[in-house]
Amino acid sequence: MTKMYQTVLYLLVTYPLLLLTFDKILTPVLSACLTISALSYVAWSAYIQFLKSPGHPYRLIGHAILLFWLGIVFNSTLALLPRRFHPVWSDALANVTLTVFLWLTALALSRLIDWPSFRKNRLLYLDGFILFGMAFVFGYILILQKLPEFARSPLEFAAMTLYSLCFLAVLLSFLILYTTGLRGSLRHRQLIQAMMLFCVTNFGYYTFLVRDQLEFMVLFLPLYPVSLSLLMTYFQEVPQSVTHSRVLPRPYLPYICLASLLVWISFFDVPQIVYILAITILFSLFLVRQVFSERLNQTLLHEHEGVQFDLARQVKEQTSLLEIRKEEYRRLFLDHPEPIVQVSRTGDIQTMNPAAQTRFNARLPDRLMHQLRQEVVQLESSRKLLVQDKTHTYQTTLIPVPDHDYVYVLLSDITETLKQEQWLENLGYHDVLTRLPNRRYFEEQLEQQLSKLHVGSLLFIDLDGFKQVNDQFGHDAGDYVLQETASRLKLHLRDDEVAARLGGDEFIVFLLREKTETIQYTETLIHQLNQPFDFQGSMVSVTPSIGIARYPDDGATTSQLLIRADEAMYSVKQHEKNAYRFI
Repeated sequence: MTKMYQTVLYLLVTYPLLLLTFDKILTPVLSACLTISALSYVAWSAYIQFLKSPGHPYRLIGHAILLFWLGIVFNSTLALLPRRFHPVWSDALANVTLTVFLWLTALALSRLIDWPSFRKNRLLYLDGFILFGMAFVFGYILILQKLPEFARSPLEFAAMTLYSLCFLAVLLSFLILYTTGLRGSLRHRQLIQAMMLFCVTNFGYYTFLVRDQLEFMVLFLPLYPVSLSLLMTYFQEVPQSVTHSRVLPRPYLPYICLASLLVWISFFDVPQIVYILAITILFSLFLVRQVFSERLNQTLLHEHEGVQFDLARQVKEQTSLLEIRKEEYRRLFLDHPEPIVQVSRTGDIQTMNPAAQTRFNARLPDRLMHQLRQEVVQLESSRKLLVQDKTHTYQTTLIPVPDHDYVYVLLSDITETLKQEQWLENLGYHDVLTRLPNRRYFEEQLEQQLSKLHVGSLLFIDLDGFKQVNDQFGHDAGDYVLQETASRLKLHLRDDEVAARLGGDEFIVFLLREKTETIQYTETLIHQLNQPFDFQGSMVSVTPSIGIARYPDDGATTSQLLIRADEAMYSVKQHEKNAYRFI
């Protein structure tokens, strides 16, 4: 069952139960139990994915999720205890884990922001600060202004204030990411969904908490596991650097939020100082935004004027050159070193340039002329083709002349060039040292054959200890080991199977065999390669690490099979060596 289906099933079970048992006592207990169960699953997954991978760059997300789970467990447990076992300071202590969770999450998000791009993308960053400012005002109106009367002690007030500051750090980092590039990427959409859901849940939860409306507050509690699950899924793989969009963001979102904020603070009870600061700061930010926007518009206008000027200059220059070209084209026919023939649409030769007269003695070979006649009769636009006589091959360019009934035929003798290319191609398809095909030949041939095959196995082979052979016995010994390895690879291959050298001490083999036959070949190969190499009286040893990808189960293309087999080989090399493993 995929995570999406698990999430949908969790929500379909949770909320009908909460609504059917809507009660001031039963609903909070049921909500806490369901939330802790879901969070436990998420926390265990985070432990497996992050904390059991020592090299993962975002292990702090795993720690953060575990701390959040611990904080919810503490708070739920304290809420169920009688008041004599539930002192005021215990709530503040329990909130420490949630505060640290927020701080670690803010650190992870801030690492994704491309801060050096601020100068080039000021409008994008400014929109993020504007959205953050309006979110802060909303949060103050709904939650923060009620904290002093809600807190039961200075310690609890300090703990809740610190929690709020860390949440604001998360919100600021997320909004800057959102405005500077996340919207344009499908891969980052999961982070947007996770953080938006978490922020809405957090706002809703604490809005009703500070008003002692617990029966509504707990309806937001089950959404925490969903948002954390999305967050964990996003950070399982190291995110790529967030690239900023070249297109400016749509500016209407800050203005819509500003209008909503003005309506809110105008019709709801807000302290005068908050009202004045909100209006002053937000309108100042919008004024700065307008200044940056005007500068950008001026820059674009100057660039546009520059492009128009350059275009006019180029048109003038090209017009002047056109007259020069006419004379050059006239001279080109006479002075061109390659043969040029003017042929009528019926296939008759009308004239030749001096190079053609010298080469063909004023008459084209019959075979060559026959090929040209077939082409010029139906020619509509310029084209290139190869034509041949008995001993020569010509790269031929056919150029029809508009409003005239003849065609220019340019003939370039490429006989020697083709011979050289064939020689170079043969050389470029093989490894000089081992005489095996190289990677280029292997990939081209296999790509052509894959669609005709039903099954096959690609073996990716790396020699363990090869560097030590070079260091101890010299590169001549290393070359000898590679040559002997190539011989042993081919020893048990069938006629329609191929082995190739990738480079260094890496080889690849493709077998047209079922899995059981592949295993037999691989085990035989490992036995063969474990036999020492006798180099000038010294016994030299290496061992193979072999990764195997099956066609078509592990990949339908050559590149996919190579990647999968390489992953399997790397796994062998990291764990046991001198062995094989299927992907």
